[in-house]
Amino acid sequence: MSYRLDFTVLHQTETETRLSLTLHNLSDQSLEAWSLAFILSRWIEPATVSHGHLKQNGSYCTLAAHPQSALQANGHFYTEFTIKTPPLTLHSDGITEACLYTATSDQPLPVVVTPLNLRQPAQERIHLDLPPAKAINLIPAPAALQELQGEFRWSRYTALAPVPDAATGCVRWLQQTLASWLDTPLTVEPQGQIHYQLKPELAEGAYHLLIEAEAIWLEASSSAGFSHATASLLQLLPAQPVHQVEHQITLPMVDIQDQPQYVHRGMMLDCARHFHPVTRIKRLLDQLARLKFNTFHWHLTDDEGWRIEIDAYPALTQIGAWRGPEEALIPQFSTIDRRHGGFYSKQDIRDIVAYAADRGIQVIPEIDIPGHCRAAIKSLPALLVDPEDHSSYRSIQNYSDNVLSPALEGTYTFLTTVLDEVCDLFPAPFLHVGADEVPHGVWTDSPACRKMMEEHGYTDPMELQGHLLRFVENYLSQKGKRMLGWQEVVKGDKVSKNTIVLPWMNEQAGLDCAGNGYEVIMQPAQYTYLDLAQSACAEEPGANWAGFLPLETVYSYRPLAALEPSDPKLKQVLGIQCGLWCEHVFSQSRFEYLLFPRLLAISEVCWCPPEQRHWDDFLARLHGQLAYLDRMGINYRPY
Repeated sequence: MSYRLDFTVLHQTETETRLSLTLHNLSDQSLEAWSLAFILSRWIEPATVSHGHLKQNGSYCTLAAHPQSALQANGHFYTEFTIKTPPLTLHSDGITEACLYTATSDQPLPVVVTPLNLRQPAQERIHLDLPPAKAINLIPAPAALQELQGEFRWSRYTALAPVPDAATGCVRWLQQTLASWLDTPLTVEPQGQIHYQLKPELAEGAYHLLIEAEAIWLEASSSAGFSHATASLLQLLPAQPVHQVEHQITLPMVDIQDQPQYVHRGMMLDCARHFHPVTRIKRLLDQLARLKFNTFHWHLTDDEGWRIEIDAYPALTQIGAWRGPEEALIPQFSTIDRRHGGFYSKQDIRDIVAYAADRGIQVIPEIDIPGHCRAAIKSLPALLVDPEDHSSYRSIQNYSDNVLSPALEGTYTFLTTVLDEVCDLFPAPFLHVGADEVPHGVWTDSPACRKMMEEHGYTDPMELQGHLLRFVENYLSQKGKRMLGWQEVVKGDKVSKNTIVLPWMNEQAGLDCAGNGYEVIMQPAQYTYLDLAQSACAEEPGANWAGFLPLETVYSYRPLAALEPSDPKLKQVLGIQCGLWCEHVFSQSRFEYLLFPRLLAISEVCWCPPEQRHWDDFLARLHGQLAYLDRMGINYRPY
């Protein structure tokens, strides 16, 4: 270790924190003309830096001393600065990576970053005493479960009876899952013992699962119901192998009647901040299907990466899918000294969409506009940059160049071209357009934007956002798609009530949107953002801008709970989503640690009415699910 970086909290108030940064040169050589690059997601107030010259773009910071100031051998450099945020409480609030650049080295020099010194008493991690597992541990809990006497024994001769068309996808899922269990593939035979049967009288999504000694019956009125029945069947498989000469699978005999509470039960995954490979996404889809989620909301574009192949604009993935020291997009969040990125080819996307469909999951893409567009703008500057726009702004992620211009012809050419290709790839009747976090100050010093406002009689620049989004809504409608957006999609008051709103800041945002006649899918951060830390323990990974999110808080969620059961606004709630934003999710292990077991809790919140949910009963069933998570090698947070 030749260089070490220490980062320490000096003083905190409710609105700002003073910090010190100490760079140690532990080598026996001085460094001339050096600069330090480091990752910090909080905005450093430039005027508060006591020593050195600092620049910041997003989370990427560079700090240089005076050109004549060497970093002496066995010496150190010290500076202080202020960030204006609530008090820091987690190590992940600090500097995550750093490296040194010098005039005499072609390669960056690695710097060891010590955990943020919070100078406060250590908090204990939250632990739970799980009650004993139950005999049957289905999650989400079925509406009616009768345990019968006996078991179904799977043999090499067990087969499927002829399958109705509505069940062909989930049968492929069943066959693929059982391939590692069975000596011979699960085939379809006229006298098969596993029966998928259409029952038109059952409600959409409802199912009946009956396991007898000699046969298994899965009944539903649609492919959704068959998927749910299959999910319950797979959960009844033994979590641990039976150690016998002849490996056998036995299933308990049960009679289950069940149906979902909400039409929409989703999870959003951010693949723009850190690229997640196809294998990781398929592994996630397996778990979502097993827990009866029916929607995968795929966040594909953002400031830090463009992840979807667009034939008309190859630069979007040649340039916008990569960041690094030598790239148009500089490092953000991680991999400070090397290239990071990737994208999904059109064949990758078709493969994932088909894989999800077999498991009863629709895939809704998100192309985030008009903010969060830095990757696109850097890829296509000739099309998307207005050289006459001198507006000054800073986004919540600390960018000053990440918003599309509603007054630029190239914006509409770009959007229609991209949307044409995206709509062709995704069969779901929905497309999410983001519409969040457009900062104050955009479009205010643009002659073209001022002219557009005068022509349309607009008085507020946010009406330009509404103008652009109304254009997109109408364009998508012509293609048979319904627009979704985060709660800011209604800003500017231009989109119609056909747009579905996803409130994320808090419950009040959901109440407001539902009260204004919009259908909503609830995703309030305080209950559903699985990138939030799971306790106040400083070592816990995750964010805490919306508080901490332990398992019990997730499980307690009830959308718009302040309303009376008869309030018509409750009918505006189509469902619930959870989400995993991935600014700091850069590995499979952290990905799983943040998701599990909270994903199991939110699945039950989506599926079961509040009166059907019982915390202690859930914990017992969760205990029964841990053996399965262990067998799958999932790095869940231990309780």
